[in-house]
Amino acid sequence: MKRLLIVFFIITSLSIQTSYALEALPQSFAKHVNSKFLSNPSVILVDQANMQIVYQNSENRPRTPASVLKIFSTAAIALTLDSKTTFQTSLYKTDKKGVFVLWGDYDPWITSSVRYRDANNRAYMPRLIKAAFASNKKLKKITLIYKGVSGSDIYQAKKALKRRASVAYKPISKGVEVESLITEKIASIESPPLEKMIRFALLYSDNVLSQKLAMLAARKNGFPLTKEGLNQTIKSKVSELGVDTTGMRFIDGSGLSNRNKVSASTVSQLLLKVKIDPRLKPIYDHLPISGESGTLASRFIETAPQAIGLVRAKTGSIRGTVSLAGFVTSGEKEYVFVVLADGVGRTRSLQDAARRAIDRMLGTITQPPVTGITPPTPESTPFTTTQ
Repeated sequence: MKRLLIVFFIITSLSIQTSYALEALPQSFAKHVNSKFLSNPSVILVDQANMQIVYQNSENRPRTPASVLKIFSTAAIALTLDSKTTFQTSLYKTDKKGVFVLWGDYDPWITSSVRYRDANNRAYMPRLIKAAFASNKKLKKITLIYKGVSGSDIYQAKKALKRRASVAYKPISKGVEVESLITEKIASIESPPLEKMIRFALLYSDNVLSQKLAMLAARKNGFPLTKEGLNQTIKSKVSELGVDTTGMRFIDGSGLSNRNKVSASTVSQLLLKVKIDPRLKPIYDHLPISGESGTLASRFIETAPQAIGLVRAKTGSIRGTVSLAGFVTSGEKEYVFVVLADGVGRTRSLQDAARRAIDRMLGTITQPPVTGITPPTPESTPFTTTQ
């Protein structure tokens, strides 16, 4: 009899706790989770204050994250280098006529696109190459030997300088000291601090920049500059935080591949660390804000206007996948949430319907912050790229 009473009280206690967790959310929240447009997504909602899981659905199943993956890429580089780190790329003369040295430290901010240069004030690689010709008007052909500049950046510079076929590009051999080759510095370009790059990668979901940041993290941590090396880098860095990476597998640093896999639970664990680890503060600070900035500037305005300014999150969208992960303000609480829907339709209209379902889902729990809770700070939105 006593044993039966103990079992009864245990069952009663569990049902009360479960009921409380369910009552914390309106029924409409689950209704939107079950939207046909989301096709049984992975969802997790965590109370940041006590780390209690308030809602979960398929949270441990590895899913395609799309650009939500950029949270991991930027975390890897933020855990590797100080946020104030800058990168410099310089052009030097040598003691040989027509031979120049391009020497950098793998600046992720470099571009050979006039569009990105003008819109975003990016470091412009062709400027350095043109400076070599400008240093001696009699030069018709030059040889550019380089180190600390990626092969992809050299390739893009070649394409940008269509009429500069008279430039020969050669990497400096391993073991050769650059200092022994150079004489006079001719020109130099410098990146903004790393924090600004993290801001740009997250706020505007820049795929190329995110890939470069991830590969730079791999290089700095001594991993191979391959897909496997990139995966090892990100897994290693986030594991150091105590994040469970079970089932996580990344092919790139941008989220473009549908072979990237991670669970909603793993994403939520990283987001919880993002809020409390000072090294990851730039990630939290620069996530897009609902209805106000970045890739969320046009979201929530019609779907859930009550949520404008109360959601801070990374968007994600590739064919068949729509995702969103970040933080949502609900009165005195701030929740970490993750929604990974990788079974949505492949058309734009079906993906838009999935986004609306996610917006409305979060709109059911958003409430203006109470005194002492700082709402997200909106950011200006200049040039935007992809989600």
